[in-house]
Amino acid sequence: MVRIIPVLFIDDNVELCTLFQMFLEEKGDFSVHICNSGDEALLYLQDNKVMAVISDYDMPEMNGIDLLNQIRTIHPRLPFIMLTGNDSKETAIAALNAGADFYQNKGDDFEVQVLSLSHKIQVLASRHEAEESARKKGEILAAISYAAERLLQGKGWQEDMQEVLGHLGKATGASSVFITAYDRSLDFDSDSDAVIWNVEFNDNGAVSSDIYTAFHSWWKNQSRITLFASHQEIMTWVHTLPIEERQIFNAAHIGTFLLIPVYVDMHMWGVLGITDTQDGRIFSPEEVSALRMAAGVIGSARHRMYIEEFFRNPVEESLVGVFLMKDSRFSYVNPRFCEIFGYVRDEADCAFLPEYLVHPTCRDRFLSNIESVLHGIRSSCHFEFAGIRTDGTKIYLEMYLAPIMCGGFSCLVGNIMDVTERYQAKLALLESEERFRELFTNINDLILLHLPADEGGLILETNLAVSSSLLYDRSEMLSKNLPSLCPIGVEQDVCVEHIHVAADKGQSISRTVFLRNDGFAIPVEVSTRRVVMHGRQVLLTVARDITERVRADAKIRAGEELLKRNMLVSLREKETLLREIHHRVKNNMQIIISLLKLQEYQTEDTHVHEIIRDCRGRIYSMAVIHEKLYQTDELISIRLDEYFRDIADRVISEFESGNVHITLSITGSSDIFVDINTGIPLGLIMNELITNCMKYAFCPGQTGEIRIDLCKDGEFLTISVIDTGKGFPHDGIRMSDSSLGFELIKGLSLQLQGTVEWKNSGGACCMVTIPFAKTDNNEVSCQKVVEY
Repeated sequence: MVRIIPVLFIDDNVELCTLFQMFLEEKGDFSVHICNSGDEALLYLQDNKVMAVISDYDMPEMNGIDLLNQIRTIHPRLPFIMLTGNDSKETAIAALNAGADFYQNKGDDFEVQVLSLSHKIQVLASRHEAEESARKKGEILAAISYAAERLLQGKGWQEDMQEVLGHLGKATGASSVFITAYDRSLDFDSDSDAVIWNVEFNDNGAVSSDIYTAFHSWWKNQSRITLFASHQEIMTWVHTLPIEERQIFNAAHIGTFLLIPVYVDMHMWGVLGITDTQDGRIFSPEEVSALRMAAGVIGSARHRMYIEEFFRNPVEESLVGVFLMKDSRFSYVNPRFCEIFGYVRDEADCAFLPEYLVHPTCRDRFLSNIESVLHGIRSSCHFEFAGIRTDGTKIYLEMYLAPIMCGGFSCLVGNIMDVTERYQAKLALLESEERFRELFTNINDLILLHLPADEGGLILETNLAVSSSLLYDRSEMLSKNLPSLCPIGVEQDVCVEHIHVAADKGQSISRTVFLRNDGFAIPVEVSTRRVVMHGRQVLLTVARDITERVRADAKIRAGEELLKRNMLVSLREKETLLREIHHRVKNNMQIIISLLKLQEYQTEDTHVHEIIRDCRGRIYSMAVIHEKLYQTDELISIRLDEYFRDIADRVISEFESGNVHITLSITGSSDIFVDINTGIPLGLIMNELITNCMKYAFCPGQTGEIRIDLCKDGEFLTISVIDTGKGFPHDGIRMSDSSLGFELIKGLSLQLQGTVEWKNSGGACCMVTIPFAKTDNNEVSCQKVVEY
């Protein structure tokens, strides 16, 4: 890289400033910035770095001596050359006493002045660079010393590196310093390995987000990777980069950057980066060497942290308590150890002593085991003991203990597990086994543990009830198989099948007979279930003596047979009584009909004859249902079509004469059955409808037909009576025109929650629709009968 020395030239003579600038920059060794007053120069120095200042002595507002004094307060070691137009020795002495490095008179030949000034600037710049390099190296080495001390404490990577980078940044005068792992993106917000320190460029804060963008992909170039891999640093002036990259770095206010590889255990881990806003800044070899030392310290610290994490994390995160014991005290315990005993970790120094942790009943055995391992009597030790938590709770623990040398001292290392739940489960298991054994031994049922039939069915274990009930010794039972307890023949075959079913399906229940040792048969109910014992499938059979139950069942069956016979006798008696009732009701109604018939003969009034005839028909319709009921087997329901035919045939025969012939047909469903509650209202309705047909439908000497249609539609029954007569005088019947017969039809339909409709359809037609319910015997009855 070509070194360009930035120079600040101050003179109130603009033409002279321009001339010096042109000649100094001609060879490309200098970059000259011009200021025409001392105030302007001081403002420029606040935001810009220069390696030399050249100032005129005589200026109107601030002379060179005053400017030099103010610059020395800000930059004590900045090279300064004083120019003057007079050849006064007093002026030269005053300038040198004020701190000027050189004094030069403007009166000499101009080219000689430029050459002399160039030489002086280069000498001063080299001296300044050497001084600055030595100073910065010293500051960097101090920062490295601080870094080594801070990183050895290991308080936290982010916090430690923030402090270390801050010291390096201040020592190098950089605008930002960062460290990051090489195989990760530069994300200082989310990456725990990436840390950045930077100065603020304005009042709004740092510009680290722009630094992320600038370096995110730039350093992954293969040529740069090769340089890093060969332990080479990369120092770059941004103005030498391609324009696209230059724009990115300029946006981040980066003029120069230095990247130094960081190695961890001989492998490249990451990069230490130093950036500066000055484009063209040169990092001296001394600075680079010192920064390499800093990268080495950081790499060593990172390696140490990895090693500590490698060994510490498994112990710290272990699910068992881990401890190190020295001089009969716990010198280290992990978090799980503290959690087991309920202590805060900071209490370890004063609380973690055996006498605080071990239950008094186990203390002597605990100390004896420790002493035996510590003195080499035993190479290791594994034992269980009872401990005490900080709240006084008793817990049960399992400990592994082994000797170890630590720092030249004999120590003990071990781990400890809280086995309270396991211990309590073990106690519960023992108690459960004891309860089960007591239950198994003393239960009254016969319990036998045996092999499946295909393995011989040998009995493995029995309870006391087996010996007491079957009169066998336990040793005799253990030489038998289950089927041998049953009589030879069917019962033994049933037992074998029972065992096979239990072995295949997991369980089986059946009844069989066991023979006692004296040959007496005992009926038993056998329940067998497949179980696993010691990893082997066996069968557990529970047999219950059901002798008393069999006897009780026999008594119950005998009682049920007697009760059944008595009920049948009672039922026949009631059927006979009910038939007799229906028969007598029918006979009584027949007597009433006969009386009305006699009364009819006593009068010659035609109107009275009609009234008596209508009454007889209505009574007959009720008598018929009683007659039909006592002729049935169930005495509950009758067929509706047969019932209607009897009523219609009687009415037609009552009205027919020699010159009138009416035929009757019943169509529709023939499997409709009705009970007495529905049948009587329907019979009365049918009587009225047929009577009206015979009275009004046909002219004298006319033949005709009356058709009764029964139709089931869902939950409704529709009864239609249609004749082939002359029909109604008008369509429908008005309520005011209704006679007693029509009133009866409407009232009885309403009683059955039904509807009635009259119309002409080739003759008169009346349709009665009622709801019905179908019973298990295919019987249809009105769902609800309204009482009047």
